[in-house]
Amino acid sequence: MQCPVCGMSYGVSHNCSGLAPILPAEKAPPVPRGIAPIYYLHLAFNIVRWDDLAIRSASGDPQALPYGVVFSMMSAAIIFLVTALPGMLARQGANAGTIFWGLLLGLVFVWVYMGAIAFIQFGLCHLIARWFLGATGTFFGVVRPLLLGWFVNCLILIPVVGALASAMAWTAVLMRVSEEVDGISRLEAFLVSAGINAIFLILLYTLPH
Repeated sequence: MQCPVCGMSYGVSHNCSGLAPILPAEKAPPVPRGIAPIYYLHLAFNIVRWDDLAIRSASGDPQALPYGVVFSMMSAAIIFLVTALPGMLARQGANAGTIFWGLLLGLVFVWVYMGAIAFIQFGLCHLIARWFLGATGTFFGVVRPLLLGWFVNCLILIPVVGALASAMAWTAVLMRVSEEVDGISRLEAFLVSAGINAIFLILLYTLPH
């Protein structure tokens, strides 16, 4: 007989782990040809849900990188527009021209600034895992699913608890991708991800803007 939950074959009885078997990456649905934003959007949501197969699929899919870049840029733009646009519109003397150029220059700055921070985070997490924890993944193997899952930082827009919610969600995504792609333990992945994220948050709120 085979357990319908964990997939384990047994005779009379067995100790069920309660976890579904992990499918190898080759059993993942085939990557669609051409432009497929819906597929990668679905993959991104599965990554933040800690779907092992989605993380492995994105990690080994070169096409996931440009989609991750576009999705994360869109997320950063949403954060910027929601937080900065009301102030621009309310500014004395504002007109269509000043608002346009303010938005354009602001978006460019936000994309460069947040992109640099994100890639430094990715790099530090991966290098620490490689140097000290015996990680076996590659840098781009880590970057692809992380860029797809970066949109969880939009939780920062939630009033009052947004900063904490986004920090917790992003730490969870960093941890799960590091665990799955770099092959380190969950505790190690959590300590590295939480430590790096905490350092960046401290710098963000203490250094002059």
